Amino acid sequence: MKKTLLKRLLSLSLVLVMLIPVAGAATKARNAAIPGTPQNVPESLQIDWNYRYTFAELEEQLAAMAEAYPKLTDLYSIGTSWQERDLWCLEITGNTGKKENKTGIGVIANIHGGERESAASAMYTAWWFLLNSNTPYVKNILKNYVIYIVPVMNPDGYEQSFVNKNRPNLRPTDRNGNGVPFSDPYTDIDGDTFISTLYRANADGSINTKAKFGMESPDWDKNGILGDDPRSSTIDMNRTFDYQWNRFDIETKGYENGQIGQHAWSSGGEAPATEPEVKAIQSFLYNTPMHAMATLHTGIQCVLYPWCYRAYDENNPKDADIPFMKETAEKMCAAWAEGADSDCYTMDSYHDYITSAEMIDYAYGRLGIHAYTIEVYDEDKWEDTPETKDVFHTYAELKAMGLDVEHITDANGVGLKEGEGLWFRTSSVDQMVHRAPEHQDQMCEGTLQSILVMIESEPHGDGAQVPRYVR
Repeated sequence: MKKTLLKRLLSLSLVLVMLIPVAGAATKARNAAIPGTPQNVPESLQIDWNYRYTFAELEEQLAAMAEAYPKLTDLYSIGTSWQERDLWCLEITGNTGKKENKTGIGVIANIHGGERESAASAMYTAWWFLLNSNTPYVKNILKNYVIYIVPVMNPDGYEQSFVNKNRPNLRPTDRNGNGVPFSDPYTDIDGDTFISTLYRANADGSINTKAKFGMESPDWDKNGILGDDPRSSTIDMNRTFDYQWNRFDIETKGYENGQIGQHAWSSGGEAPATEPEVKAIQSFLYNTPMHAMATLHTGIQCVLYPWCYRAYDENNPKDADIPFMKETAEKMCAAWAEGADSDCYTMDSYHDYITSAEMIDYAYGRLGIHAYTIEVYDEDKWEDTPETKDVFHTYAELKAMGLDVEHITDANGVGLKEGEGLWFRTSSVDQMVHRAPEHQDQMCEGTLQSILVMIESEPHGDGAQVPRYVR
């Protein structure tokens, strides 16, 4: 009881400090208190936020942050992936006061491997906090809050996305049924560093998109079908949390697209929380007191809040904090739009599109944590993606690449005739696997501003409520 009272008094002091200027001059006064982009950055932390870093490079950057600010940080692994990569957490807080009397805030990014702008945004948030840790605004936050940042929840998928944009994790999966997982992975065979989709070239040299020969691969398993067992699972980890798992199955009807749940029945795995990465996050949330958390994604530009699986019900006691999250999400969205200088929208996740077993529903439904999804990048909103590229290769050129052109077939089982060739079609997304969007720094800044609003909104209510059976 004493700890709770002390925590509420400390939190009230912080809220008063933060909100006094807001009462007088709203957004302008709030922004005036927030430090800008760090200046005089030490060499070890000079990071180009418009560059695409490998997972190993992100690990080095996290280590450099921890080394530069040992009194403010604790860097540790909360689990490992299928390929034994670490899920790193950088814990940031001031060195005054007991951690158990502070308000916990979580930032978890890159659950979908190819959404690497989300990882950059989480890294930027950690970097910004540490380099501005001597300013009054950040000092005040670190005195009263503990911030937990997990920049990459899906490190295997993140690394695979340097080959092709990959959403799932890398649970060993046998897609072609030959008994060997990942037996025909996508491979760059024409030397342009990208993975293309292959189509038959008609006799006149034109592309025949109805005759698809698969994905770029030397046909590693020699079954005549190109790239039919890629290095990727069928698991969408944001459909596998242990809350409302597989609520919508193959027979569910009634939504605009004909199937509710975004095919959760086919991408949620064989049971809830089967994946080591999901188990690690669930355990982390169970054992780490938090009032709020944000999971970072890409694909659209918005701030979403629970529920994902159903609409808000004002008569349901479980929905008591949703109006608060709705109001907070609106402020977070406005801050993101201002920081990124781009547009943003907000709504409950259900009305964006219906899913089940998502992280934010798990965090709020199981634990009472105020949970938000921040989507930080919609490629259609930024004019920096390349045009689709089509390159024709003759029968002879394909043989020179090492393809057994006499035995490969299209999706209908029809082989390639001598004199024909293949078109290598590379989408704009596939051409972006090695480089970040030109305006990634703006996305990072918008995400930071959104997270700051989330922090300022807490504490609200009692914080995380761990079920009695796990205590």
